[in-house]
Amino acid sequence: MFKKLSFSGKLTFFVISFSVFFYWFHELSGYYNNKILLADVGGLPWLYASMGTLFSILAGFIIQKEWENWNNLIDSVKGEVEELRELWLWSQHFPKEIKDSLRNYIIDYLNVMIENGLNIGEKGERSESIEKNISNIRNLIFNISQDHPQLIGTTFIIFNKLIDKRNRRISSSSHHVPEAIKNTIFFSTILMISLSFFIGVKNLWLDYLFTLSVSLMTFVLYMVIEDINNPLLPGSWHLTTDDYKSLLSEISTNKN
Repeated sequence: MFKKLSFSGKLTFFVISFSVFFYWFHELSGYYNNKILLADVGGLPWLYASMGTLFSILAGFIIQKEWENWNNLIDSVKGEVEELRELWLWSQHFPKEIKDSLRNYIIDYLNVMIENGLNIGEKGERSESIEKNISNIRNLIFNISQDHPQLIGTTFIIFNKLIDKRNRRISSSSHHVPEAIKNTIFFSTILMISLSFFIGVKNLWLDYLFTLSVSLMTFVLYMVIEDINNPLLPGSWHLTTDDYKSLLSEISTNKN
């Protein structure tokens, strides 16, 4: 259920949960006042700062790689849709029988993508329905090369670009943070948030602002990684089928 919340919803949930635990830990448990404030922490704050630096470097490296992959994924999806649109527009120069067949193949292609195509691609798999459509388009292009050789050059170029964009989409959508690194960043996040409670500050509100700021920043970095790593889940980086739907509507309303 937590994963289905929006990015702002997750932050709100975290702040509320953190505040409740902070109040219990400081005011109700008695442990903080009796143990932490009276303890000689020595160089622990500097050690905590070093851990925070290491965490930031690790998180920054992961975010950079995932952000690059996210941009490649978005470009591939938009490129795939644009090549489908270009193929459909170019088909207007074909004889009616070929034009109608190609239009139907493209509509089927879009319907499959809208229904479940992105989910299949995220698993690194290829949709059998789309493979069939591509095969049909390939056969249709072969027929065009036989009967209308003057149209084959541009048609073949557009089709090749479509295949390239589709392969890039599947490749980009199937790239995820390795489990070992994912578990490491998760453990580091828990560690950073937990240890922030043991930095003794006598002023309650100053302590609250400090620990909340550090914990929230750590949590945000982790959520950004989770968000980009799971592009189909609700979040700030959420991949949708809107581009496919827009093209399908455009083609469906144009009967020519």
